[in-house]
Amino acid sequence: MAAPDLSHPDEARQLAAVAHDLRQPLDALAIYLELLAQDPAQAPELAPRMARAIALAQGLAQSLQDYAVMRGQATVLARADIHIPTLLAELAAVYEPLARRQGLRWRVHGVEATLNTDPTWLRRMLGNLLANALRYTAQGGVLLAVRRRAAGLAFEVWDTGPGLAAADRQRIFEPFVRLTSAGEGAGLGLAVVREGAQRLGCEVTLRSRPGRGSVFALVFSRSSAGR
Repeated sequence: MAAPDLSHPDEARQLAAVAHDLRQPLDALAIYLELLAQDPAQAPELAPRMARAIALAQGLAQSLQDYAVMRGQATVLARADIHIPTLLAELAAVYEPLARRQGLRWRVHGVEATLNTDPTWLRRMLGNLLANALRYTAQGGVLLAVRRRAAGLAFEVWDTGPGLAAADRQRIFEPFVRLTSAGEGAGLGLAVVREGAQRLGCEVTLRSRPGRGSVFALVFSRSSAGR
């Protein structure tokens, strides 16, 4: 696996920024643990903050791991037939509780079908899209859908977030791009989605309306989709 090129000033600076971001939730967690040790009665107040810090650190670490995989040498795809309803249920088990905790509506719309592709890459890509949708949606909801299209099957992630300006819709797929300084991610999730699409031979599409939300889709050809 190829390591990041730390001799490149831009990449070294970007990775240093991500490492700094990772330190923040870990430092916060250390403070919360110290407060809890001093006064266990603060547990009900501190527990949600600790859970939030842990979730943030885990998300950043996962982004870095995905980026390392993406930067590695070409891998042999481990293709398998994926039962769509089962995959959607597995994703819902992870992301629906997060949506509910944020006070967001969570919906799933699926079809009875199978898809022949690499399950690990597909879950990683959809997980990144769902994590982004939840991160940037303050109110409304998120929809995970699979629809039949003339071209094949489309996996769609809808959100009611701030939407994207036309000028941002290409560059957000570049590594380390975060549109706001308040973003909590590493700016790697959509870069991994783009790389995964290239490896799996599917198309990534994006529709967005500023102030209304966005729809990201992974479109697989009929040759990959089963009945």
